[in-house]
Amino acid sequence: MAKFLTLNTFASQEKRIEHRADHRVYLHDLAAKGKLLMAGPFLDETGGLIIWEAEDQAEVEALIAQDPFTLNGVFATTEIIPWKQVAP
Repeated sequence: MAKFLTLNTFASQEKRIEHRADHRVYLHDLAAKGKLLMAGPFLDETGGLIIWEAEDQAEVEALIAQDPFTLNGVFATTEIIPWKQVAP
């Protein structure tokens, strides 16, 4: 399994608040399946970071595509970065 970071920016704080509960349920489900390692917003609330464990980038793209934040236009941008963990 490979690890990936996604850096996301938010298009709208109003949409973010409206869809946050569904987004969190989705993320917790992925964490239970071992696909999501960590996630959370930046302190300035302009976006957030997600750390994934997946077979490849295509799987991460598919998981992001089903996120309620993606489906409802909350993410303005999403950048996927392959990542190598070297310490816990």
